[in-house]
Amino acid sequence: MVQVAGTAGGVGTTTVAALLFAALSQDVLGAPQLYDHAAGELGLRLPEGDDVRLVNPALGLHDCGAHPTAALQRLADSHTMLVLVTAATPAGGAAAERVLDEIVAQHGAGQLRRVLVVAAGVFGRHRIGAQLRALGARVGTRSVILLPQDLSLAAGGRIPLVRLATHTVRAQLQLASVLRERLRSRS
Repeated sequence: MVQVAGTAGGVGTTTVAALLFAALSQDVLGAPQLYDHAAGELGLRLPEGDDVRLVNPALGLHDCGAHPTAALQRLADSHTMLVLVTAATPAGGAAAERVLDEIVAQHGAGQLRRVLVVAAGVFGRHRIGAQLRALGARVGTRSVILLPQDLSLAAGGRIPLVRLATHTVRAQLQLASVLRERLRSRS
């Protein structure tokens, strides 16, 4: 199970879950099963809807929304991964640090290997390079992905994959690639 949880409302949790679903749906094994905390919000963001050729019953993707505490409890299950979404701001970095501290307190530092952090870009200039490096020191450098601010993601409704900026597509593919690696190593 892949839990996608945000440090706060509006940080892009559902968008990240939809981008992950789109990337993972291309796998030979099939698309993950979807679980949505908010009665259909995730379905409205999916780039091509939830119609897929094949569903992989062994993999679930749960959009937890702004509920990291519930996702943290599920880390007790060794088959659970957490994608923590936060705003790419100093406050967002601090919020992610607090969630990582809570994971260590509840489950031990070893469980940070099952965490990926996505810092979702926001409008305005924010100097967060040092915070992203600090997060990377805790969960692994490749496990911290900066999803750049992209006007194609800012609008509601389905995500128009063909209009995503190159940097956004690169971040989406990096996130899916690192997640696949982590999932394979857990098997």
